[in-house]
Amino acid sequence: DVDALNLLGVVRAKQDRTAEAERLFRRALAGSPSHLGAHMNLGELFLTTNRPDQAMQILLRAHKLAPDRPNINLNLATLYADKGNYRQAREHLRLVPRAAVTDDYFLVSLRSLIGLKRLEEVRELAAEFQKSNSVNPETQAEFAMLLVKAGFNDDALSILNTAQQSAFPIVYALGVVNAAMKQYEKAEEHLTAALTLKADDVATLRALARVARATGNLEKALSHLVHARRVAPDSSAVLYDFGVTTLQMGLVLDALPVFQRLHRDYPREPAYLYALAAAHWTKGETLETTRLLNTYVSLQPRDPGGFYLLGAALLRQQRISDAQAALQRSLSLKADADTEYLIGVSFEKAGNRAAAINTFRRVVQSRPDHAAAHAALGAAYREAGNYTEARSALERAVELDANDLRANYQLGLVYAKLGEKEAAKRMFDRADELRSRQRDQERVILKLTEAPQN
Repeated sequence: DVDALNLLGVVRAKQDRTAEAERLFRRALAGSPSHLGAHMNLGELFLTTNRPDQAMQILLRAHKLAPDRPNINLNLATLYADKGNYRQAREHLRLVPRAAVTDDYFLVSLRSLIGLKRLEEVRELAAEFQKSNSVNPETQAEFAMLLVKAGFNDDALSILNTAQQSAFPIVYALGVVNAAMKQYEKAEEHLTAALTLKADDVATLRALARVARATGNLEKALSHLVHARRVAPDSSAVLYDFGVTTLQMGLVLDALPVFQRLHRDYPREPAYLYALAAAHWTKGETLETTRLLNTYVSLQPRDPGGFYLLGAALLRQQRISDAQAALQRSLSLKADADTEYLIGVSFEKAGNRAAAINTFRRVVQSRPDHAAAHAALGAAYREAGNYTEARSALERAVELDANDLRANYQLGLVYAKLGEKEAAKRMFDRADELRSRQRDQERVILKLTEAPQN
């Protein structure tokens, strides 16, 4: 009896005896290939056991049997959205009648519209969602955070402000939304409140760490991440955040083993590969940095950040032509003052003073606050005997960054050449002080990203 087989399969599925449930549903379909209930139940089983390809196959067969069935169309829309096929997802969503619209419908519809960049319809859907009177805090929070990712911060706040303010998902989402809007004080207030509602919540601890990092409080960020590591010692996202924070603090010996572990566990994950290369760069190990980055750029050939750091590592090894090729590739992918600055440094190292001066000029025109470029430009002018321009550029460099060793020393040389002995002595004394506590190295910005979703 195929109905009995199907119903017994439902019982076994509810008992989490999924292998038995699958066998029963398949027996039902073998006895009656057009049995809609067995198709739908087997599809649901594949969804709950994370087998999307098999779920898609069986639900498409169910769709042929009942093309207007709302739950079949919603499940197919979800599967297509998960694969990034947003147009096909929209086709199935259109078959869901208004009377059958659920919270899941709104979430899949929003993901699809964002994926298709149909932004006006996103705003219309947000207004419709608010009118739907959804009172599920998890759905409201997820909908709002999807809106934030698409840049609809005000619409997200509007939804959250009308939700149940005491529910953990809402309080957490308010923290995330305010952080996205750079309202860090409010963000920390909401996230701290969320942590009191759900102690030891890893997502909240990570969000608090991100807020602390954004406000420059790396010690507080590290404190939250140490807490998160105690709760979830094997979480790759927590480990990555911990590594990024310690690297930013200059604690490379703490960051390096974390990134080594992540790269070992996920050898093809670009974010972990780049982070490990950045840690080796910070440690001064340019050969290993180059080896890792050559792999990285083969995986991410459109990422300017990979070619930028590769160029910096090659430049440190005095491989000037290779460095210039990598840096020019980075610049072709994205205009960036830091990359162009390093190109100027490569011309300087190659003895092409005219090209270096022209490059540094372009950098300070596009980024007037680029202290290192002003210092390099001033040094190039001094070597060319143009002491007036050298003085102007170097004084600006010191004004922007009083701790720039090169700028202080070069300005001392310029003052000495101009006969200003007292001013020269001050600059040389300052340079000696800086030299005692700094390593002379090129200004390189590590372009680390958020943790990937594994």
